[in-house]
Amino acid sequence: MSETENSNNTTLRPLADKLIVQLIKKDTVSAGGIILTRADETEATRGKVLAVGPDVLDIQLGDVILPNWNKARKTSDNGQDVYIVQEDDIVAVFVE
Repeated sequence: MSETENSNNTTLRPLADKLIVQLIKKDTVSAGGIILTRADETEATRGKVLAVGPDVLDIQLGDVILPNWNKARKTSDNGQDVYIVQEDDIVAVFVE
């Protein structure tokens, strides 16, 4: 990928092999109306890629990923929390 790709949801432009990722929050109420407990939050959390740096090879704009959240840098963009993630810190890409 030779240039940065951004969605309309972010004003950040990632450099090199970095990505801008938005956390996809899990529902706290099940389809049957049961309130899920905090224990359910220990499952892997997904993120949606909002912007891709020019040196990113395997991830595309809009992909849903499982990054290593411990290595992600949290910041704010347009009033929403987003994370800056290095491509090497992505564990998996979800295939729909």
